[in-house]
Formats: sequence, C-alpha cells, structure tokens
Amino acid sequence: MSSKKKRIMWILIILLLFLAVELIFRHRSFVNSLAHELFRFERYQSAEKLLENSSSEDPVGNANLAKSRYKQGEYDEAKTALEQALKLDEDSPKLLYDMGNIAYEMEDYQAAVDYYSEALLRNPTDEDIKANLELALRKLDENPPPPPQEDPEDQEQDESRNEQYQNILDALDNLEAQDRQNRARRSPPKTENWW
Repeated sequence: MSSKKKRIMWILIILLLFLAVELIFRHRSFVNSLAHELFRFERYQSAEKLLENSSSEDPVGNANLAKSRYKQGEYDEAKTALEQALKLDEDSPKLLYDMGNIAYEMEDYQAAVDYYSEALLRNPTDEDIKANLELALRKLDENPPPPPQEDPEDQEQDESRNEQYQNILDALDNLEAQDRQNRARRSPPKTENWW
C-alpha cells in the first residue's frame, strides 16, 4: 500500500472514531441534528419517531418533537411536548413563541396573546413575535372569549356581598355627615380679623 493510501485510510479511521465518540458522548445533540435535517426535508413523521425515543429531559428534543407534531396538525400533542420543554427551559422566547403559535392554531387567542407577550418581554426585538402578537390581538378583538358562566349560588353570594359593601359605605357616609355637623356646631364663628 502506498503512503498516500495509508494516510487516507488513517484519516478515515480517525473520522470514524470521532463520529463514534460523538454518538456515544453527545447522543442528544446527534439525535437533534438528525431530526433537524429530517425536519428540513419535511419528513415530520420520521423526525417525530426519532425524537420520541430520545430523553424527555431534553428541552431541545421536546421542542423539536413539538414542531414536528405541529407541522402534522397534531396541536394537542405538540402542546404537551412543548409544555414539557417549557418546564425545563421556562425563559426561552422561542418556546413561548411556539406555544403562542399552537394556541393560535387551536383558536385560543387569549392564550396566544399571553404567550406572545411573554416571548416579547424576553426578546423585544423579534419582529415575528411582534407580528404574531398583533395578529392574535386582532383575532381576539374579532372573537372575544365568552364570559364565564356563573353559578347561581355564586351570583347570590356576590349580590349579598355587594349589598353588605353598600350598607357599610352608606353607614360610613352617615357617620361622616354627622361628624361634619358636630364640627360645625362646635367651631367658633369665623371673624374677618385673624387676631
């Protein structure tokens, strides 16, 4: 074998060793990189299968799993995966932005506004977050959430509490009026001269 072929062979062996070390010691990074490539080629189901087998303690893996499910229209599953990622990295504007996108697709515009607002607080220069927040605000304005249904018993308690508050306020007004009258009777008449 010539020396040139030996060098090429050694270089290939070294590269394979580096790849083996990468697979052994940085398995999550490798899986996430591979899933990212599958995602780029719109092979979402393959990326999902690969990521489902990875550790649930990896926020990047959970975020990528959520993205693949989101692209497949599985919004509830995407939300679950993204909630797991947010538990591990709650300050990430990207994760909050993705949660806003999921809420928007599920037509929960109030939640979308909340997530976009949180993401914007963490990354105020992101134009995509700003644009989606404006869009969610418009949708929320067009489709306001229904008022919460009140229990008749709670409504009676509220009315009773409001009546009690009104009685207290009326009693305080009466006391204040009496106090003013008493002060007016006790105070000496005012004169023009100050001495």
